[in-house]
Amino acid sequence: MTAPRVVASGLRFPEGPSWLGDGSVAVVEMKGESVSRVAPDGTVTVLGDCGGGPNGSALGAAGEVYVANNGGLSAEGTGYWHAPREFDGCVQRVDQDGTVTTVGGPLPGDAPHRPNDLCFGQDGTLYVTDSANWEDLRNIRPGRIVAIGPDGTRLGHVEVPAMPNGVAFGPDGRLYLSQSLTRKVLAFEVSGGEFGEPRQVLKLPSGMPDGFCFDGDGTLYVCGSIGNAVHVYVDGERKESIETGDGTQPTNCCVGADGSLYVTFGLTGQLVAYDLGLTPGTVHTGSIAGAAA
Repeated sequence: MTAPRVVASGLRFPEGPSWLGDGSVAVVEMKGESVSRVAPDGTVTVLGDCGGGPNGSALGAAGEVYVANNGGLSAEGTGYWHAPREFDGCVQRVDQDGTVTTVGGPLPGDAPHRPNDLCFGQDGTLYVTDSANWEDLRNIRPGRIVAIGPDGTRLGHVEVPAMPNGVAFGPDGRLYLSQSLTRKVLAFEVSGGEFGEPRQVLKLPSGMPDGFCFDGDGTLYVCGSIGNAVHVYVDGERKESIETGDGTQPTNCCVGADGSLYVTFGLTGQLVAYDLGLTPGTVHTGSIAGAAA
């Protein structure tokens, strides 16, 4: 495996990359309280000032970006970082003019809500994970996957224990979810915001599954986060592990139309690209009506 190409540095705990279709990549900067666009030449431009702790992104049908905002929390060494503008977590829409609105209303269950990652289904439903109170791991409550309809109405949700995290649709039409504290990736049958029973797909050999993505051949790339690796799976079997180096903390990934695997390194503040010649997978988009933030 060749060394990755560094696309951008100096990002403030980047997460949740999304390919924007023009050769650029959207990333959330958790400690920057913003979502930014990284151009192919590495130029970084803020798309929206979100406040809190932006944790994941998804491209909308009209070029807008949707953000899972955990409200202002990040792990930092042996403790936690809290955002200057901290609030209960929510889902946000960032339009191309920088306007930030909320979508889906208050999330179900007790606060604090910690939205982590999100993706669209084929029917335009937006699915978002809520990792619950992960700042208190000894007493962590079950989290949730929440479905939000195109009109902004909150549809169904399902409780998931042990810190639900990354989420994406697979080529088989199922909704895949990383369950960080068990090291597992689960899959759900979903329809119209309703959820079937979860099925275990795989379990990482080490580390903690964070964000992940599929390529067009159905290969799954799972960021191992604290394990400093991206694990590659074919039909549920581990094919290889891409070691990212000590102290990188790969948080999430996406496949670009250029065939590269883009990975955010949280601790080093980098967006990197592994030029693997991949076939891009299908990533669904949609639009959700927002309310003033």
